[in-house]
Amino acid sequence: MNAVPNPTLSLKKSKVLLKNAVFGHKSKASLKDKIFAMWFDRLVYTQIWEDPIVDMKALDIQATDHMLTIASGGCNALSYLMANPAKISVVDLNHAHIALNHLKIAALKTLEYHEDFFRFFGVAKSTSNVRIYNAIISPQLDQESRDYWESGPFGSKRIQMFAKGFYKYGLLGQIIGIIHMGAKLHGVKLSELLEQKTVEDQKQWFDQKVAKIFDSRLVTKIASSPYALYNLGIPPSQHLALCDNKPEQMSEILKQRARQLATVVPIKDNYFAWQAFARKYDESGQSALPLYLVKENYAFLRESIHKISIEHNNIRDKLIKLGPESVDIVNLLDAQDWMTPQELTAVWTAITHAAKPGARVIFRTAGSHSPVDACLTGPLANVWTRDHQTSDLLGPQDRSGIYGALHLYRLNPR
Repeated sequence: MNAVPNPTLSLKKSKVLLKNAVFGHKSKASLKDKIFAMWFDRLVYTQIWEDPIVDMKALDIQATDHMLTIASGGCNALSYLMANPAKISVVDLNHAHIALNHLKIAALKTLEYHEDFFRFFGVAKSTSNVRIYNAIISPQLDQESRDYWESGPFGSKRIQMFAKGFYKYGLLGQIIGIIHMGAKLHGVKLSELLEQKTVEDQKQWFDQKVAKIFDSRLVTKIASSPYALYNLGIPPSQHLALCDNKPEQMSEILKQRARQLATVVPIKDNYFAWQAFARKYDESGQSALPLYLVKENYAFLRESIHKISIEHNNIRDKLIKLGPESVDIVNLLDAQDWMTPQELTAVWTAITHAAKPGARVIFRTAGSHSPVDACLTGPLANVWTRDHQTSDLLGPQDRSGIYGALHLYRLNPR
C-alpha cells in the first residue's frame, strides 16, 4: 500500500522560518506582518524575477566559486550552472519553493531528452507531464517533495498544475491573472505586447494601451494598500520602500516598473515580459527562455546538476553552518527588504564570517537605496564596499524591470 502524503512537517517548518524572517526580531509584530507571513507559506513564485544574466555579468563567476543563493523558483541557480562554478548551495524559507527546486533537479537528472523537460517546465501544460512525473521523476524525489506534489487542497494533487498550465498558479500567477482580467475591462489584451516588432513599438503600445489602467481611480486606490500587493510577495516593509513611504504614489511607481518590464529589450529576448503579459514562455522554444530551458544548454546542465544542493532553511543559519571562509558569492535576492536592522546586522555578520577573500554579495531592492550601509558599522565597518559602477550600470539592464536597484558589494582586502 502506498504511503499517504504528509507535507505537514515541512509546512510547519516554513511557518516558523517565515515568522522569524518577517517579524521575529521585532518587539511587537504588526497585523500586516502576521497576515503576510500566513499568506506567504504557500507557492508564491513559479519562476524567479531576478535576471540571472545580469547577475552573471556582475559577479564574474569563476570555476572555483562556491555560490549561496536563495531559491525562489530555482531559475537562477540552474542558470548559474552555465557559468560553471564549483558549487551552488540553495536555501529557502518556503517549503513550496524547495519542492519546486527539487522537482526541477530530479527532472534534469532523470529526463534524457530536452523535449520532455521542455514540455514539463517550458510549456508546463500537458497531461503527459503527470504521466512522466509518476513514472520517472517521482521515484527520484525526496519524501517531503514527493508529499508536496502528490497532495493538495480538497483531495487534489499539486502535480496536476503541470497539466493545466503551471505558470498560472502560485500567488503571483493568480494576481497576474486578475490583472489580465482587469485589463480586459479596459479593452486591453495584454498579450498584444508579443506582436510588437521593435522596442519603440513596445513603448508606443504600452503608453497607448496600458498606462491608462494604472491611472484609473480604482487601480490607484487598490495599489495604495499593502494588503492588495501580498500576492506579489511584497511584505509591508517592502511596500513602504517601493513607494518611498508615499502609498498614494504606488500606482505611478507600478506603472513605471511595468513599462520598464515591457520595453527594456525586444520582446523576443525577455521571458519575464512573456510571463507577465502572456502568462507563458515562448512554447516554440525559439526565444524568450531562461537559460536552463534552452535546448543547447541541456546536456551541459545534466552533466553539472550534481553541483547544486538544496536546504529548507534561512540564509543566515545556512551561512553559520557553512563556517568561516566557505563562500565566494551570496545572492540575497530582495530578502533584505523584509529585514529589521537587527536582522540585517546578523545576516551581514554571518556573511562576513563565511566570506572567502574576494567574496561578492548581490541583491535587489524595491526602492533605489541600499539598506545595508546603515548596518555596516562597528565590527562591520570598512569590511564591504558597494561597487557603484557595476551596480548602477547593470541595474537598468535587468529584464524583469520590477526592482528599484541592483546592489553588488565586494569584500575589502583584510
